[in-house]
Order: sequence, then C-alpha cells, then structure tokens
Amino acid sequence: MAERDPIDLIKDQLNRWEGLAGLHPGNERFKQWQTETQMILEKAFSPKSTHCQNFMALRFREVSVKAFDSPEIDKMNSARYKRDLDHSKNILLSAIKELTLDRTLFKKIQTTPKTVQISLKGEYFISSGITDPEVRRAIDLAFEESGLTSVCGGDGPREGEPLDHRIDQIRRARFGIYDLSSPKKEEVLLELGIALGMGKEIMILYPKGSRFPEMMGKFPKIEYENLTELTDQLKKKMG
Repeated sequence: MAERDPIDLIKDQLNRWEGLAGLHPGNERFKQWQTETQMILEKAFSPKSTHCQNFMALRFREVSVKAFDSPEIDKMNSARYKRDLDHSKNILLSAIKELTLDRTLFKKIQTTPKTVQISLKGEYFISSGITDPEVRRAIDLAFEESGLTSVCGGDGPREGEPLDHRIDQIRRARFGIYDLSSPKKEEVLLELGIALGMGKEIMILYPKGSRFPEMMGKFPKIEYENLTELTDQLKKKMG
C-alpha cells in the first residue's frame, strides 16, 4: 500500500465527486467512491470522528426495498441522493479544513497523520498521443500493483474513437497521462483541456531532449530517458 497525504486523497475524492451527479446509489462507480471515502476519513481521523460519523450517516436513498419501486419512490430516491451528495461535499471540505488547521496552528500537538497507508482502486486515462505499445506497457507496469487500471484498455484510445467516448473515459478516470511531444498534439491538447476543465489530476510525459511548452510549466511533468526510468518515476509520483 502507498503512503499518501490525506489532504491530497480527500481532494482526489472531491474531484471525483463531480462525476457522480448523474448516477445513483447502486452504481458501481458511486459505491466504490463511497467505500473509499469512508476508508480515507477513518484513516485520517478515526471511525468515531465527526467527519466519519457524518459521512456514514448519509443514506443516499429514501427507500431501498425493490418491492416498493414506483415512479414516486424513484423521484424521492433521486432527491435524497442529490441532497446527500451535496452534504458529502461539505463533509470533505470540512475535513480538509481541519487537517490544514491541524498542521498550521497546532504543529507541536498535531493530532492527525501527515500520511496514511492506503490502496485505492480505479482507472487512469492514457491520452491518444501515447501510441507506442512499449510506452503504454511501461505506464501499465508502474500501476500494476496499485489497484489502478487503464480506462482505455491495453491498446489505449483507438484512432477515430468518438470524442464523447473519450470525455466519458476522462470523467471516469482518477487522473490522466498525456504526452505533448506526440504528432497528435492537437488531440492531446483537447483531451488535456477537457481534463483540466473537470478538475482532474494530470501527468505530462516528455522524453529527454524534447521541447516542453513553457505555458505548461506549472503542471506535473515527468521527463524520462528510457522506459525503465519512466516506470520508476510514475511509481514515485504515486507515492
């Protein structure tokens, strides 16, 4: 399991929160998010903490017995899901605030951990600009024991794949990996803009010796000389 800063983990859950609005409590993506969020809060604070207890109290539905299904029940469940989803965002924002205050105001008696051991499942997006199968393999090797898998599958995005399909993949993924040295630079920039607009975490790859755009300087980047170095640096980025 990787050591991660709980503030970063909660921010990651908040980024994923925006993609949950059109789902429902039985959706696998929502259930995974709910389980992981509770686990993070328990590790960052404790199962009996206010943040954790408030999150666990959220039901996300009014009625769960299928025998009572009806349009009216569906409408009630939908309203409850939206309401509790909004409450969950406030809980996570409050948790980040407490963790930040704990580090800045109470340095000598800090009560929350700086890092937690956690293994999260999910998917990552590989941009259409990464077409070399060896590079994709080096990326997959970096995450093969992390519980993360490529949302694009082993072959990456396919040529001619509809844009709305890629947008859905970017939305589902925890983060995306992009290469601006690719001949398909225009497509990559479009995907990158979509990811940034969704608040997704990004990693930009570029081989040593290639030109890195100055305007992208503030974003996380990985410069690599060979594929082994690429795999190692991605592992370090993941903690």
